[in-house]
Amino acid sequence: MSTHRSPTSATTSGGTVLERLSPAGRLIGLDAARGIALFAMMVTHIFALSDPAGFPTWAAVFAGRASALFAVLAGCSLVLSTRSRMVASGRLRAAVPSVLIRAGAIILIGLCLGSVSSLLAVILVNYGVMFAIALLFLRLRARALFVIAVVWMVLSPVISMLIRSEFGLEPVYSPMSWFDLATPLTMLHDLVLTGYYPILQWLSYILLGMAVAKVDIGKHLMSLFMTGLGLFFVGQGVSWILLNVAGGGAALVRVSELYGTDLSAALFTGSYGVTPTTSWWWLAIAGPHSGTPFDLLSTAGTALLTIVVCQSLALLLGRRTWVLAPLTAPGSMPLSVYSAHVVLLEITRPWIEANPMLGGEAMSPQTVEFGLHALVFIVFALVWKSAIGAHGPLEAGIAAVIRSASPVPEPVSADSGTAAETGTATTRISASRPPDTD
Repeated sequence: MSTHRSPTSATTSGGTVLERLSPAGRLIGLDAARGIALFAMMVTHIFALSDPAGFPTWAAVFAGRASALFAVLAGCSLVLSTRSRMVASGRLRAAVPSVLIRAGAIILIGLCLGSVSSLLAVILVNYGVMFAIALLFLRLRARALFVIAVVWMVLSPVISMLIRSEFGLEPVYSPMSWFDLATPLTMLHDLVLTGYYPILQWLSYILLGMAVAKVDIGKHLMSLFMTGLGLFFVGQGVSWILLNVAGGGAALVRVSELYGTDLSAALFTGSYGVTPTTSWWWLAIAGPHSGTPFDLLSTAGTALLTIVVCQSLALLLGRRTWVLAPLTAPGSMPLSVYSAHVVLLEITRPWIEANPMLGGEAMSPQTVEFGLHALVFIVFALVWKSAIGAHGPLEAGIAAVIRSASPVPEPVSADSGTAAETGTATTRISASRPPDTD
């Protein structure tokens, strides 16, 4: 079973619109999963996660899970975008310039967005730093990466709790803008330990995505499905046992009353990155954005399940994967769509708040706002991909800089049989991976 469409079905640059929307040699399932992650994040940015009484709304289902999926897919992209360089040279150092340029560009874009956004915690600076760190793991095999990722999910929250308790570090929730450079120490511990997306814990998602990209997804769908299901049930199940059987829930009720912590929000709608340090029982919860072992494990599980479902659907559709274009087109340019969404939200939110009756009785103002964002980015991505290029404007710009600064090296020369094997591997990989601009 193949994980991609045959390259022989593709035409040249003058191909049809449908072939541009579903290009040969691209992992369409991953693009669809990215599209889901993008629109699910928009849901959490636009709709309320709790009602006036404090109970979670339907949108809370996506809280934590959407951004975790996005992070796992970012890890996939890191491997896929460097594969041709690694194969051509056989050396890690051939991929280092491209990764560092991409990481630096993402950080710069993130700092710019953080400077204009008053509504969101922009994740791009964290991604850029994690991409640079992930270089240390790029040569590892899938099995090693998976083991490290799971161990990281279990241990990193404990290390975070120890450090934050010892040094009295409280969450600052800096927007990660140019202005934060004036306080580098605060910015550093916010990035690593106390922010919305603490790198100490979130690097585990990147490592998991790297492991996924190192395997033939089409041949390991059932293994990935069972792994995702196992991670989800371990994360949710062990957390439930600790809270409801082992006495953790009662302990947290007492602690939250003593310190004025919103326990319901921590369990169901979000902790904004990390838990309080007032009790070790906080590490037993699996609430969104709590950064606990069980939050990381369960959201990693839902990310893997989503990837499996999307890739399975792409395989079933075969050459008809163009029907997924409303998801795959935005998903093929996630940096451009995410960045534009951050900016557009600054425009639509004041307009929605100034017109509370917008949508009438049929739709809420939030539904109108989400519909506007979804429509804009689906249409933009479809038009751009059909008429201009395979990748979004930001992705294409970064790729152009990388090509200029660090061209792909020539394949390593080899003797007779080895050369033939290298050529075969290169052909196989280049056919099954997204282009380097992914």
